[in-house]
Amino acid sequence: MKTDYEIIQDEAQYESLMEEILDIMNKGEANLSTAESEKLLKMALAAQAYEKEHHHDTNMQKAEA
Repeated sequence: MKTDYEIIQDEAQYESLMEEILDIMNKGEANLSTAESEKLLKMALAAQAYEKEHHHDTNMQKAEA
């Protein structure tokens, strides 16, 4: 089953994606296949976009404290 990481719809999907990212990262960069590395990049970009859209204010408040 192919998953579309382009747009994360909600916090639950974001949390699930972050768990999947952690699982892949725990393998270690040297142990990833090309496909896993590409998948990780797509997931990271999707997570980053979601964070920028939904967590930006929270991150700014922490930085200002």
